[in-house]
Amino acid sequence: MKKFEVGAWATQRALPVALAIAVSAVLTACGGGGGDEPAAPGAPAATSTTSSGVITAFGSVFVNGHRFHTESARVIDDDTGAVTSGATGLEVGMVVDVKHHGRGTDDEADADELHVHPLVRGFVDATDATAATLTVMGQKVQLSSGTSFSDRRACVSAATSPCTPISTADGLVATTVGGTPTATTTPGSYVTVHGFLFDGPSTDVVATLVSVSDAPTGGSPASFKAEGVVTVTGGTATSTVSINGLKLDLSKATCRAGGATVSCANAFASGQVVSAGSATAPALPATVLVADFARKASKLPVEQAGATIELEGIVSSVSGTTTFTVRGVVVDASGLPAGTTLPKVGDEVRVLGTLSADGTTVKATSLRTEDEAEESKFALKGQAGTVTAAGTNTFTVSILGQDVTVNAKTRLKDVSILGWERRDPTATPFNITTFQSYLNASASKSVLVIAEPGTGGALVAKSLTILPSSTVAAISGVVDATPAPVNSTVTGTATVFFVHGVKVSADPAAIRTARNGTATVAAGDQVVVVGTLTGSTIVVGPTPTGNNRVLDLGVLREGEGDDDGHQRRNRGMF
Repeated sequence: MKKFEVGAWATQRALPVALAIAVSAVLTACGGGGGDEPAAPGAPAATSTTSSGVITAFGSVFVNGHRFHTESARVIDDDTGAVTSGATGLEVGMVVDVKHHGRGTDDEADADELHVHPLVRGFVDATDATAATLTVMGQKVQLSSGTSFSDRRACVSAATSPCTPISTADGLVATTVGGTPTATTTPGSYVTVHGFLFDGPSTDVVATLVSVSDAPTGGSPASFKAEGVVTVTGGTATSTVSINGLKLDLSKATCRAGGATVSCANAFASGQVVSAGSATAPALPATVLVADFARKASKLPVEQAGATIELEGIVSSVSGTTTFTVRGVVVDASGLPAGTTLPKVGDEVRVLGTLSADGTTVKATSLRTEDEAEESKFALKGQAGTVTAAGTNTFTVSILGQDVTVNAKTRLKDVSILGWERRDPTATPFNITTFQSYLNASASKSVLVIAEPGTGGALVAKSLTILPSSTVAAISGVVDATPAPVNSTVTGTATVFFVHGVKVSADPAAIRTARNGTATVAAGDQVVVVGTLTGSTIVVGPTPTGNNRVLDLGVLREGEGDDDGHQRRNRGMF
């Protein structure tokens, strides 16, 4: 049984995406607060509520478990100021700030504004498959099982010889620099990254969506952009402003703070969130950005004392028994019911509360936590079976012989239709209320599901994506102890094991390990299986290919420590 150590935070995020990438690679198919920092924090409480989180479905727009009607809403790009209406251009996985007239506990509300502000736009300079990270514009971007991918390049929908859509990090290309004495630089894939700011030693952004597109040519001032917490060093006249690994050259920039244009010489201070962009690509790999603009953003989408806010994100630190930090925002949990357990570093949370008088702390009135460290996740790819209603906005669908529950929290997306990225997602909505009829009517029944065990061990879907039709079947997760794996060392005689009850019959010649160990599969190992479904068994032949392989990542043991210095055990995370 192969064992290896990695840091807990890296393990929590890297292993899920490593398996999800391997499964879906066979296909052919905190945030900051957005706008400028308010000019007058501490103003009287607003009558509206702001919900900041990930888009999970459309028809209208689903965020943080709420359905926001967008018929009269404005969609605002906080970097360019562009204002549109409708949902065209929005995607599942985007982090948006929704200003609405409703309570945080309402299932439905009318949206007034949706603010969009991706954290990074630029070329991929580096990829790390082991840590599941990308480096873009000097920012270390962490991928996870919750990261969606989309491909908006023109070649994908070309009438003749269309290119293969990029659906995982495996399809991304990193910047290369070669040739002497004059170096030749080839830019990597151009991406827009949506997600949450994360204050950790090895992570700047936790990605919820990586959208690939052609390199920009239109000269938008936000074509190349980074948003994050700045470090300012040196004196006023000679200060250096950096967003993590990206130094900002503000000599030509227009700087804004508090809603007004200010001198760039003293516009920003360490610890503030700044968004900076340029129409011109930086020298690659990107370490310096000659900015056209730099604006002081806020960690929260609203900074009015007493305002109600709902915030989704990843916990970066925990202090004492009543305080934790998410997306750089301090959350005071002292008002929650007695016995409430604080989340841990790396947990995904949804906080509902009110803003403190100084505009820097959220007083929590409600907290929902997903324990990323202790939940085992699985990825399944195969043909969706019959959809059965299992309650209000809850359905059961069979995939690889496994019953998977889909509910209002599941992120739903359809990328099976050519030109899906140009369609208005609200025109033919795919959401929990249309789930059964939509999937039953879909021409493609090939789906990719990221799921976790619920009550009694039954799988509950975190996300379900309809893919272009495919005969490939795949699963990733933990090898079952019962029935025990039966290993073979002779090609032609299969190794047989089970993953969450799904039988796998794999030729040992197609089994690979992540740590150069022997090709022996053991109970508790984290594996990725890609093959063909024969009856109820995934069969993997002797020749390893992208469509035919087993990757054994071994068993995790106690990590070296969380970002806050504490030891934690990862239980079956992938």
